[in-house]
Amino acid sequence: MITLRQQGTVVMAVVFGEFQLADYHELEQAIDRQRAMPGAGPVELLVDLRLMAGYTIDVLWEDIRYTRHHANDFGRIAVVAGSDMVVWASWLARAFVHADFRAFDDYPMALNWLQVTPIHHTLVTAQELNTYLSDWVVFDCRHNLADRDAGRRAYETAHIPGAHFLHLDFDLAAEPTGTNGRHPLPDPEALAQRLAVLGVDAGRQVVVYDDAGGAFAARLWWMLRWLGHDAVAVLDGGLPQWTKAGLPTVSGPDPQAQGVAARRDASIVTGLPILLQHDSLVSVSAVLENLQTRQYLLVDARAPDRFRGENETLDPVGGHIPGAVNRFFRDNLGPDGCFKPAQVLRAEWDALLAGRPPADVISQCGSGVTACHNLLAMEIAGLPGARLYPGSWSEWCSNRARPVA
Repeated sequence: MITLRQQGTVVMAVVFGEFQLADYHELEQAIDRQRAMPGAGPVELLVDLRLMAGYTIDVLWEDIRYTRHHANDFGRIAVVAGSDMVVWASWLARAFVHADFRAFDDYPMALNWLQVTPIHHTLVTAQELNTYLSDWVVFDCRHNLADRDAGRRAYETAHIPGAHFLHLDFDLAAEPTGTNGRHPLPDPEALAQRLAVLGVDAGRQVVVYDDAGGAFAARLWWMLRWLGHDAVAVLDGGLPQWTKAGLPTVSGPDPQAQGVAARRDASIVTGLPILLQHDSLVSVSAVLENLQTRQYLLVDARAPDRFRGENETLDPVGGHIPGAVNRFFRDNLGPDGCFKPAQVLRAEWDALLAGRPPADVISQCGSGVTACHNLLAMEIAGLPGARLYPGSWSEWCSNRARPVA
């Protein structure tokens, strides 16, 4: 299978699973369309083979035929693969192409060599988003825990042009059972299919935003990385910073957003390739075991009063998991609602961790949402590797046999 997109003169292809002749013909057509554009020069090609499971022999022969007839149509060709064997034994008939060919094991390095817009992994500014608005996929994640329809109403009132609305309860969470937390993780394959219909391709930049300093947008940021899609960033300061910069919004149904979904009918979209990051989360049993081993530092992102067991209005029991420390997610933000500078976040998190490596951190909150905000802050601070406890306090306290502090 193959997914294709284009940025400038670069045709970008991601191969996953079995690479068959029909897939190669799709690639040929994309190259031919680029060559047919008025004033077009040599085609730049970026091929990601990290997810390729194999290829059929007719693909190799077709590639030799095609490249012999189009030897001068390519400028630079970048191949990203996980091993030298895949590169040198791949279907790409390098010997027949008069192009600068290079192999990479890192996708961002390939993008940099081709001078493609760099991938953002943590934050983007309103100005950066506005520059690439037509190329990037944007999601509006606004939500209010006390009013589940508030986010959709806000989206219909005003949103960034082309943005798709995703609901925390229905799109970014599975159905709660009463014992798995208030916002259990959805099925990853269903989530990937939904995102693919809305325009998310492998390697394509995604930007997520809300109006709460990233409190809800960070959930989708983490979930995309959980799926293995790390080309995702949060709009720093969210919609308030966008409007403060004088940038436009639209109201009501968005024809641009609807058009993407219409063109990418669910029945023909193959889905976003999944490289599920199993080590990015922990289960309730691991947290329970940690009460004895103390291998991990549990960091609770809820407000200090809820951490202490006061003013609990969302869950039936107040308090926190024994041994946890409190880092209110809003402490990651400055007065303007944007994230603090990386060096400030690093100093604050270093003080909290007290020498522990990020891999020994488990982030949690009430239901696995604002805990992602702390994970994003750690990433900005240069402290990647911490894990999420998705069920968080709402799952933990659903079983009265689990201890409460």
